[in-house]
Amino acid sequence: MKLRTMSCVLLSAALSTSIAIAASSDDPSAAGPVVTSGVYKTIPLQTWKVYSRSFAGQLSSRHGTTKAATDLASVYRPITPCRLIDTRGFSAAIAVAGPLAPNSTTNINAAGFCGIPNNSEVAGISLSFHVFNNTVNNGGYIAFQQQGAAVTGVNAVFNPGAQWTAATANVSIPNDTGNFSIFIANSQVQVIIDVNGYYQDLNFLDVGTQELDIVGNATGDLFELNNAGTGTALGLSSNGDAIRVYSGSVRASGAGVGTNTFATIHQVNTAGNFGAGGTLCAAGFPSYSVIDNDQANGDPNAILFITPRYNGLAAQNIQYEAYYYTSGSCVAAANNHWMVRKTDGTAYVNTSRFNILVIKP
Repeated sequence: MKLRTMSCVLLSAALSTSIAIAASSDDPSAAGPVVTSGVYKTIPLQTWKVYSRSFAGQLSSRHGTTKAATDLASVYRPITPCRLIDTRGFSAAIAVAGPLAPNSTTNINAAGFCGIPNNSEVAGISLSFHVFNNTVNNGGYIAFQQQGAAVTGVNAVFNPGAQWTAATANVSIPNDTGNFSIFIANSQVQVIIDVNGYYQDLNFLDVGTQELDIVGNATGDLFELNNAGTGTALGLSSNGDAIRVYSGSVRASGAGVGTNTFATIHQVNTAGNFGAGGTLCAAGFPSYSVIDNDQANGDPNAILFITPRYNGLAAQNIQYEAYYYTSGSCVAAANNHWMVRKTDGTAYVNTSRFNILVIKP
């Protein structure tokens, strides 16, 4: 599954100012076809960005979208284009009699129709719409809203003298039902709506046979789970497996000898002191091998799982332990590093290796 990132015009129900839509002479006459491309001046909504269902603070324009801090994450689910309503009486998923009166509100219960789920997973709907104005000189606009909500935005303006108006919209659904309302200002109109997809709340994400790729190139955490309130960011319950991996693995990409990955291989180098080509503290400390790993350095609370790794050398059948070194008799470069320490004080065999897994508490 890929989250589409192509930019396009977003005409949101949260607009606080009017956005004029060019009048269209195209007539999506009779029962079809349902709009699937640039025909009738609509846009394939598979190219729209991930959409938020928050009204508050959301600004939309022809140049992009600025979202509110309360936006909830969602993923776009394309569906086979489907004619949801046609108030002219032609075939549609939902029968709505037209024309719609001036200054009227019409509730559309879309949940369960045109591939829109009949559950609480819908964060928004992508649709294309046409409006035929029977009173071309009255002007006015159309607005898609949450049912029962006050009209707070405009999705398309009816230009005086123009019979057809065509545009696209994303309808936010704060109550997660998939239902919405249509408000018509000033004019008597017929409305045709084609649905192209919906936005699924990530709280209910089911990727099915698709894969979810999270890709980034900025410095910092690529993916972070953090709960500043009560509870845990990732609910690891004792009632069953917290995380189960089937026929796959958890990978530390690029892990190897001396890498800065959370899973790495530590190799003892007795050629010199730590920081000078070796890993040992100094002469006289042959049983202390300093681990240099960015995941563990400077973190005395880190948890290190260490196991010996056989690499053709004689087995090291001795006890060892992880030891966090702050400062003291070792070289200064080893300060605030973890070490592997042989408890009997004997020297390491050169190139001895250990598997290390770093856990950050």
